[in-house]
Amino acid sequence: MKINNKTVFITGATSGIGLETAKLLLEERANVVIYSISIPKNPEINTLKKQKNILIIKGDIRNKKSVKSALKKTTKKFGKIDVLINNASIAQRKDFEKTTQKDWDAMIDINIKGTLNVTQIILKQMLRPQIQSPMIINISSGAGYEGIEHLSLYSLTKSAIMNFTHSLSDELSNKKIDILTVAPGSTDTQMFKEVFPGQKPHHTPKQVAQVIIKTIKKEILPDERRIIDVFHHAK
Repeated sequence: MKINNKTVFITGATSGIGLETAKLLLEERANVVIYSISIPKNPEINTLKKQKNILIIKGDIRNKKSVKSALKKTTKKFGKIDVLINNASIAQRKDFEKTTQKDWDAMIDINIKGTLNVTQIILKQMLRPQIQSPMIINISSGAGYEGIEHLSLYSLTKSAIMNFTHSLSDELSNKKIDILTVAPGSTDTQMFKEVFPGQKPHHTPKQVAQVIIKTIKKEILPDERRIIDVFHHAK
């Protein structure tokens, strides 16, 4: 699939993998919408704001009204959304026996419910007949495969995202929409540094972003479970 002139909506894309993906998409002449709960004031974001084919919206993936507002702003500027990338998530390193109801709610509300919320709202417009070859990419993790000690809640949510993707893909198999998961290994993001202090990641955000771009172009195809896994996973 050609990316130029396609509109790509990315959640949580003001840093890390999401930001690098947005930058590569702009190089491919795509229209890019960054939807994030916070918009940092830094030179990189300020530079992006100056480009005509980008829209940066502050909002919460858990809030239906906020997501619907973002969809309205996007369609007003670009007409439609061709590709949705559910990238926003949080992680926490903690012994499970010490986790609290508050920890559970935060992880599930953002990583699972937030993804469901954005997907359901944007999917409705992506299924309109005039949208050609729509695609949804859910960003999971190697933790969704194996489960990682002290990351029980995060592993739980990322496994759920994989299974949600597979189920929804089967459910909409006659709708001509691609729904798949990209499952990166350890990546040099701020989240990784906070969760694994002192450890060396296997990938850079740009390397993961390049896989996402190739996935959109269908240069990399998913396995039978609708998962793109070309990364090295290690505990």
